[in-house]
Amino acid sequence: MDWHLRVLEALRASRTDWDEPPDWRAVLALYEGLGPAEAGELDRTLVSMIDIGYRNPHADRELQPFEQVSAGLPSGMAPEDLLCLEAAVLAAAERGLSDAYFPFLRLLSLPAWHVVGSRLTWLHREGFAAQRALGLTRAGRGLGALLGLAVGDALGCTVEFMDRDAIRRRFPDGHREILGGGPFGFPAGSWTDDTAMAVAVGRGIVESPADPVDAVGRHFVTWLESDPPDVGSTCRMAIAAFRRLGSWEAASNHVAAELGQWAGGNGALMRTLPAALAYGPDPGPAIRIGRMTHPHPESDAAIAIYHRTVDALLDGAAPAEALSAGLAPLPGAEPAVDAAIGALARRLEGLRDRPAERVRAGGYVVETLEAALWAFLRTDSLEECVTAAVNLGDDADTVGAVAGGLAGAAYGPAAVPRRWSQALRERAVIDALAEGLYDVYRSRTGRD
Repeated sequence: MDWHLRVLEALRASRTDWDEPPDWRAVLALYEGLGPAEAGELDRTLVSMIDIGYRNPHADRELQPFEQVSAGLPSGMAPEDLLCLEAAVLAAAERGLSDAYFPFLRLLSLPAWHVVGSRLTWLHREGFAAQRALGLTRAGRGLGALLGLAVGDALGCTVEFMDRDAIRRRFPDGHREILGGGPFGFPAGSWTDDTAMAVAVGRGIVESPADPVDAVGRHFVTWLESDPPDVGSTCRMAIAAFRRLGSWEAASNHVAAELGQWAGGNGALMRTLPAALAYGPDPGPAIRIGRMTHPHPESDAAIAIYHRTVDALLDGAAPAEALSAGLAPLPGAEPAVDAAIGALARRLEGLRDRPAERVRAGGYVVETLEAALWAFLRTDSLEECVTAAVNLGDDADTVGAVAGGLAGAAYGPAAVPRRWSQALRERAVIDALAEGLYDVYRSRTGRD
């Protein structure tokens, strides 16, 4: 089926006169009576149209009745190409096509967009609604999750290691603005080791999705060699051991021998979010990446719970439903990990209604997961979730990052306050990583 022709014919037929805009809903009507395979072909065709370089092979290249209709468009673009692009965006948003999200973002970022956009009938009426709708697809929620992690980290660094009374004295209305500073003197909008290591994990997964450990490890080493101001002691020990021993398995065994039960810090949980974006409901790769530095059953269990909760949120589950998916028994889990998941499930019972005085936000992985989930379950917006998390104090940047990842997956990128996202110093890194991780997910789930 030549869907490029069918789309153009439908748009032409929907016009009441030559100078009237077509009705993009005519494209939606093409889906009537299609089976899954044909609908999938049409979906892919629409996604391919969302590109400044799209040219419909059947478009009329002759000048329109008024020559200026063609003026100012990108080279080779005819008005009918533009109408196909318009209809593709709106139809993709109506159908919730996750694959359309990043192409649409790229389109909006192009310098030529002010020329093209001014000629689209929906720019000021339906385009922003389309962007919001696509932001609640799995692809959009993935970007929201990474942004939530980064802004939670950047917000929390200011009050890292402060107790709650000290935070209230300094910020009587609560700490709500990205100011930087903190014990390591971060510039406003910078992120700490939480986001830096999550980016390292994400880049390693994108480079080697089938077996990411070595690629992730290379990024860990590069990061540590950049002399970052804030490095967790367990992560530093593991990376140093790898550089000495040449093997992540040996490095992990060294940490286990040195720390034993004290290897259950939150350094693996804080960076695990990219694995949930890439690998769907299977936390196996995430656990392997976590064990590179934190070989402990409670760390494994926290990662498994968080991973599966985020995955359910990315697919649109409500918070309580998503947490139930995260707390379900993990098929094939090692006995120690299975026991740790069960213990965590019991500990988290009634968490939403727990008073803040009974919630600790320390560096122990169980406390970090508990505090992040507490903030997430008690609020209904990303801003309130992250604010509640970081104002618990103590390991505020990590709890803020873990909670922000949950809230971003639940509420999408539009929920991130503009003043926070604009404050991030390396926002482009987050955008590119989110798209790369989504591409891994698409490939692994056979959607290419």
